Amino acid sequence: MKRAQRQQLIEIDERLSEEDLADRALVHSMVQAEWYRAQMRRTHQRYVFSESGALLLAGAATVLAALDAPPWITAIVAGLVAFLAGLRRIVSWHDDWLAASEARAKATAEISQYRLLPVAERTPQRQRELVAAIDALVLTETRSWGRRRREKLQTEPAA
Repeated sequence: MKRAQRQQLIEIDERLSEEDLADRALVHSMVQAEWYRAQMRRTHQRYVFSESGALLLAGAATVLAALDAPPWITAIVAGLVAFLAGLRRIVSWHDDWLAASEARAKATAEISQYRLLPVAERTPQRQRELVAAIDALVLTETRSWGRRRREKLQTEPAA
């Protein structure tokens, strides 16, 4: 188990009471919601880093050219800008961030509705319904991710 996974489980464990931990449906749902939260954070950071890096480097290339910097330095900076522009066409961090945010919100809503039930009403049937709703959400998001990837490939011009 990776350190990040261990940390996620620790965070989930801290949010669940002893009674909650006995409810495997709730634990399963919380793990899925936590995965989307972590994915949301990761893709947002990558998106912001790549976009701000591209802007910063594009500005730096202009300044370097104006300052008569050695051509190789200006070329490297311009090449990095081109690399980031190309990377943006390959990966969809912004779309992935939005999709993970939506999936997390849906998972959290399902979990909240379940947790609002009195403990006596958290029957095995209701637990199965919660797991089914979360698993359907994961499947829908996975299909959506695959569709976004295929659409992105189809819109790319042939090399």
